[in-house]
Amino acid sequence: MVARILVIEDDEASRMLVTYLLEADGYHVYSAPDGRAGVRAALEHGPDLILSDLQMPVMDGYEVARLLHADPAWRRAPLVAVTAFSMPGDREKALEVGFQDHISKPIDPERFVRQVEAYLAPASRAVRPPR
Repeated sequence: MVARILVIEDDEASRMLVTYLLEADGYHVYSAPDGRAGVRAALEHGPDLILSDLQMPVMDGYEVARLLHADPAWRRAPLVAVTAFSMPGDREKALEVGFQDHISKPIDPERFVRQVEAYLAPASRAVRPPR
């Protein structure tokens, strides 16, 4: 079974790049343009992994983590911040509210999918065609 990955990102170009990279590797990706829509999508679709920006309008990534962790209906998929917040203490702040880890932007297209795969169960990793 191919993993379902939810991308919560307000910047359209970033959302499109992440989606393209993951879909090109065989993952099923759906997205939300803000935190509120992301929480709804997470509860509705039960993703295998959630990648969320931290700084977004409507609802930031910190509030996304708080709301998901407070909702008993959430199935506890790994939640990883993908953010430009990379100053000392930013990673720790994300971990405190419930993120499992922190990937800094700008992402490295050569490494990004492998970074994401570290958070997926082996059975849900995409099967890639031979190159």
